[in-house]
Amino acid sequence: MPKRSAYPLIFTDLDGTLLDHNSYSAKPADLLIEQIIEQSIGYVIPITSKTRAELRSLQASIPISETISVTENGSVIHVPDGCIFEGAKGPHSSIAGIEYTQILDQIGKLPHNLQKYITGFADMTADAVSKATGLPLDQALLAKERQATEPFLWRGSDTELNQLKMIMTAANIRIQRGGRFYHFTGQAAKQQAMARIRSAFAKQQPDQDIIAIALGDGPNDLEMIEAADFGVIMPNPEGVSIETTQPHVRIAPSPGPQGWVIAIRDIFAELGLILPKS
Repeated sequence: MPKRSAYPLIFTDLDGTLLDHNSYSAKPADLLIEQIIEQSIGYVIPITSKTRAELRSLQASIPISETISVTENGSVIHVPDGCIFEGAKGPHSSIAGIEYTQILDQIGKLPHNLQKYITGFADMTADAVSKATGLPLDQALLAKERQATEPFLWRGSDTELNQLKMIMTAANIRIQRGGRFYHFTGQAAKQQAMARIRSAFAKQQPDQDIIAIALGDGPNDLEMIEAADFGVIMPNPEGVSIETTQPHVRIAPSPGPQGWVIAIRDIFAELGLILPKS
C-alpha cells in the first residue's frame, strides 16, 4: 500500500505568536503562509482569544481571509464562503460554547451581592474598554462585538468568587482567568476546536494523514499545544511563559513571526514536505 501523504493543519495563536508582540506585524510569516496556501501543502487556522470583528481587521496584513478560523478561545468556529465544514457550506459561524446573550442573561440573574462586583465589556463603553485593556479605541470597539464570551473585571473576594463559580457552573458557564480580566465562557476550549476541525478534514481527505501543528505563547494555548501532533511554545521577549513535559512539544528559537517561520519550516522538513526558500 502506498504511503499516505501528510497534510498539516497549522493552528496558530496570534498575539505574540504569529504577530510580533510590539509591532503586530506578521512578517516574514505572512509570506510563508501565502506559499503554503498557494501550493496546497497545508492549511493555516488562526485560533485566538480575539473576536471575529478583531480578526477581520487583521486580514489586510495576514493572508487568512479564505481559511477556517476560531475566535474567543475556541468558542466560535468561522467557515468562509465556499468551504464545507461538517457537511455545511460556508459562510457561517458555529458556536461551540454558549451564546453571548445567554451569558448576559445569566449574569443578570445573579444575586445582587455578587453582581455588584462584576463589570463586563457589556457594561463598559469602548473608551472604558480601551483604557482597561490598552487597546486603541477602534480595536476596543471591535473587542466589544462578542459572540460567546464575556470578559469582566472582578472586585469581590475569593470567597465570593467561589460562590460565583458555583452558580455559573450550574448554568454550564465557566470562569477563566486571564491577565487583568476574568472571562465567562461556555464549555469550549482551543483544543476542542482543534480536534473538531481536524476530524472534519480527516473525513473530507481520507487519503491523507491530517497532522495537527499548534503554536502559542500563553497558558490558554498549552492544552492545545500538548494535544497536537507537533506542539510549539513561542517565547516572548521576556522568555518562555509556559512549560510542558511532553516530548513532542518544542520551543521556538525566537519570539513572534521569525520564530514561527523557523518552527514551521523545521516541522515541514520532518514531515518530508518541501517549502520554497525564503
